[in-house]
Order: sequence, then structure tokens, then C-alpha cells
Amino acid sequence: MTETVMIVVVGLVIGTIPQRWLRIPEPIVLLVVGALMRSTLGANANAASLSIVAYIGLFALLFGVGVELADLGHRPLTPRGLGLASIGATVLGALGFAMLAWQRSAGLAELALILSAIPTSAGIAARLLRPHGTGEGSGYPIIISAAVADDFFGIALLVLAPLFAAGATFGLTGSPTIALAASLVIVGAMLLIRPKASALIFTKVVVLTIGGVISGVSAALLGVFDGHEIAAHLGAPARRWLPFLERLLPTVFFMVAGYDIRLPLLVYANVLLSASLILVALLISRLAIGAATPGDLHVRIAVGAGMLARGEVTIAMALVFLQSGVLSNTDYAILMAVVLGSTLLSGLALRLNRLGR
Repeated sequence: MTETVMIVVVGLVIGTIPQRWLRIPEPIVLLVVGALMRSTLGANANAASLSIVAYIGLFALLFGVGVELADLGHRPLTPRGLGLASIGATVLGALGFAMLAWQRSAGLAELALILSAIPTSAGIAARLLRPHGTGEGSGYPIIISAAVADDFFGIALLVLAPLFAAGATFGLTGSPTIALAASLVIVGAMLLIRPKASALIFTKVVVLTIGGVISGVSAALLGVFDGHEIAAHLGAPARRWLPFLERLLPTVFFMVAGYDIRLPLLVYANVLLSASLILVALLISRLAIGAATPGDLHVRIAVGAGMLARGEVTIAMALVFLQSGVLSNTDYAILMAVVLGSTLLSGLALRLNRLGR
């Protein structure tokens, strides 16, 4: 329990540091510090407690994103975002698997690695994008919509993940399947049920959120839709506190994500080579997304760069594949290297794009 408290406290402390003091994007700092704390503390933190705190942090961040989208007049999920996410998933899936099969072999582990790398991190994307602006011409609404669509892909892939284990069968009552079904129901209800009265809107959001949490729906998906739905009904006190909570609470999520990274495995040449191949395929897929994005060059670069970062869903899928025996600890390290590398590249590309304006 002491280790868990230390991780939470360190994450909150970093959250109080002004962003202008940090030379590199805050998510990268938190991921690396979390990984270093794992090495220092010996991986003795309470995983269940960390998961709960991380869920709350991610929800708080994406709730604020939903509020911003509502203020900008955009929806959390759009046909354009779904289309761009589909392009990215198709290119990354096909090219990434081919490249890994050339380096290693064509097997279940290689397929699991690529499937795990498909979902964009809505949380990391939002954290990296905000300092560069979220208004018209920033590409921000497009990126968040595509990242939410990617979240659907990730949940759907989590449903299929157990099938990769030897002797596994498809279960309609398993927790990933329930989470996927609940996600579809919640998004449908958010989009189709449009009560007029404020009390009914809050009731709808509360009922769907409680159902989503119980069913295992992702915090990212719930946060974006909840924030969007009640944005117009938030009072002045809530709006004053929201930026502070968004700044503070999500830091714990990134610390926990970093805590899952096993740094000693990242020094092996085969880990770095496989991670590099996945990153190359990822970069090409983001170029395809940028090319398919409407707008000027800076918007296209922003959308492609903003959708580079891997994060929460990739880590969740990696853990499922690791526990089912499809991935080894070395393979898991490859995905964690992809998380670190993609986040670093995303932050760097967004900063260079801003300087080039």
C-alpha cells in the first residue's frame, strides 16, 4: 500500500508543476517517472488500487475534452473521425504485421503485437494537443473523434484477445464482450436520447455512466460523452474547478501507465528492432491519415501527429495477451517501447508543426 500511495503522490506533485517549466511534454515525464518508480519500488504496488485511481484520472481528463468539444460545437464521434481511424487501423494492421513477419515470423504473437498497437490514446492525444490550441483549424476535434473511434476498435479487439490463447473459446458473457456491448448501447443512447430538461439530461448521464463503470466501459469513452452532454448545464463553480481537476487528476493515470513499463527489458536489441518496425508502420499509417484529412498542411500534420500516441488501451490489450500466454514478457516490453516512442514522436511533431506556423 505504501508503494501505491507514493505513486499517486508523486503523480499529483508533478501535476502542480507549471507546464512551461517542463522542457518535454508532461505525459512523457510521467510515463518515464512511473517506469523508474517500478524499478525502484520493486513492482509491489497494489494493482487494483492503482487501476481505480488511474480510471478516475483518465475520466477527469476526457470529461474536460468533452466539455471543450461541446463549446466548440463538435460531437465526440463523427463519420469523418470513424473513417480516419479505419484508415489508420487498416494501414497499420497490414503493414505492421508484414514487417514483423519479415523480421521474426508470421504467428499469433506478431498479430497480437500489431492489434495491440492499433488504438490511439485519447488521453495522451488530448494532453499533448491542448498547449497548441483547440480552436478552428487546429485539427483538435477531428483527432479526438478519431481517437474515440479507435477506442471502439480497441475494445472490440479486447473481446477477441482471449481467442488467441490455446484452447480458448468465444464467450458472450466475458467481461470484454459485456464492455463492448455496453459501449455500443451507451454511445447509441447518448446520441439518440435527447431530453430537453436539465434534470433529465443529468439523469441520463448518471444512469449511463454507472452502467458503463459496472460493465467495464473505458473511462475515455465515458468521459468524452459525459462532458459533452452536460457542458451546457455546468454552473460557474464547476467550470472554475474543472481546469484544476483536469490538470491534477490525470497525472496519476500517466504515472500508472508508466509503472507498467519494465525498463530492463528495453535494452535488448530484438526489443528495440521490433518496436522500431511497429513505429515505422505507425508513422506510415499516420501519414495516410494526414493525407485523407481535409484542410491545409498544418491541420493534416496536426491530425497525423496527434493520433500517433499509443497508451491506455494498448497497455490493457498487452496485459490480456500477456496473461493468456500469447505474448511473452519480451513482447510486452516491445509494446511499452512503442508507447514511449510514439508519445515522444507525437509531442515532438506537434511542437515542430506549431513552430512552423
